[in-house]
Amino acid sequence: MPRVKPVRIACIGCGFIGRRHLENAVAMEGVEVAAVADLNPAAAETFQRDFGARYATSEPRRVLEDPETDAVIIATHHDSHTPLALAAAAAGKHILIEKPMALSVEECRRISAAAKAARIALTVNFKFRMAPAVQAAKRFVPRPVATFGQLAMNRMPDGIWVRDPVRGGGLILATACHVLDMIYWLNQSEPVRVYAEGRDDAAAVTVRFANGAIASLLLADAGENPFPGKWLHEIFDGCRSAVLYDHFRQVRFAGGDAAAFIANNGLRADGTYGVLEDFVCAIRTGREPSITARDGIRATLLALKIHEALRSGRPQEVHVDGDD
Repeated sequence: MPRVKPVRIACIGCGFIGRRHLENAVAMEGVEVAAVADLNPAAAETFQRDFGARYATSEPRRVLEDPETDAVIIATHHDSHTPLALAAAAAGKHILIEKPMALSVEECRRISAAAKAARIALTVNFKFRMAPAVQAAKRFVPRPVATFGQLAMNRMPDGIWVRDPVRGGGLILATACHVLDMIYWLNQSEPVRVYAEGRDDAAAVTVRFANGAIASLLLADAGENPFPGKWLHEIFDGCRSAVLYDHFRQVRFAGGDAAAFIANNGLRADGTYGVLEDFVCAIRTGREPSITARDGIRATLLALKIHEALRSGRPQEVHVDGDD
């Protein structure tokens, strides 16, 4: 059989999550690490050595203009997502972008429009959709009527870039966007109304969906309990329920005969490998990735509506196709 041409992927941003993506890339058949870029040349050179990239650079434009690169992973600070994604789309590169897709809905829509115009694949790393334990929970409770979602993590340092609303977006947009994507995906219904009490780093949130289902969320960096871990989700349908915990590596069921599930495959456990795998498949087949620009828009919109509810003390209507 003829050898399939490899998908040549470059990574812009040589930090923790960039490393996670490239660990997956080198473990995946039919994928090559073409290049790595970071404003810190030493970080880029380390990635080049570790992952066998053809070259390392401190100039992202070199990667985007390289005809030997098919796709880019954008794993940089959040305020740089939009200019890098727009430049990548203009260069015809397929894009896997870290969450949040962008820090404003308008920027998300610009990225989405650019990707459509360029006819490229664009996906967002909402990795937990691809986690085996999460998929098992969704199969067991496909139509929840009530959902509880929790992000409870140890406090981020005050000076960290993620906390900066301009560079990182803060806890709810930068990190809890995973929870906001999860509650949509588990319910398969658009959020239509949101209310929140608290503050940007410790908020209690309620969400109503178009199908009448509800969700209650706790989003805080006020401490982490080691038993459930950083993330905890529960879904209920009136007869059956599922509880996801341990960084979404384990799920326990009630109301049926399904056995508890533990993800033993370390490569796939958190879903990041599955996101890249789906992205590569979309590039090869020309289909849309499973996680789309619309999903990125929704998560950013929900986060910003939560911020507005916290500021105003009033519930906020949510219209994914109409808000800006």
